[in-house]
Amino acid sequence: MSGIRLEDLGAALTALRLLVLDHPELPAPTASVSPIYPDRLRLDFHDDAADFEAWREALDADPATVVLRRWGVDGGALTVCTAYAGATVELIGYLALPVREELAGRAA
Repeated sequence: MSGIRLEDLGAALTALRLLVLDHPELPAPTASVSPIYPDRLRLDFHDDAADFEAWREALDADPATVVLRRWGVDGGALTVCTAYAGATVELIGYLALPVREELAGRAA
């Protein structure tokens, strides 16, 4: 056993519950908590960068702290962390990025 109990995930789970109550109008993310980071609630957005942005605005996360991570020639993710209800909320918005012609030629 890991030694982590369900109650140790309380901050992240409470944050999720409060987000449901405070922002029911926002798009539904993939939500996850982990015993590896028990105080972190992770919200993933796979379909639309606008969903990521709506959540970033609702949580008042500073846009200057959003990081774009690229992989390959056509993929990437926006990430930002912010505090909410005693937990760290991590937003991740997966993106299909446009491929510049010179990069597409190298990948072929």
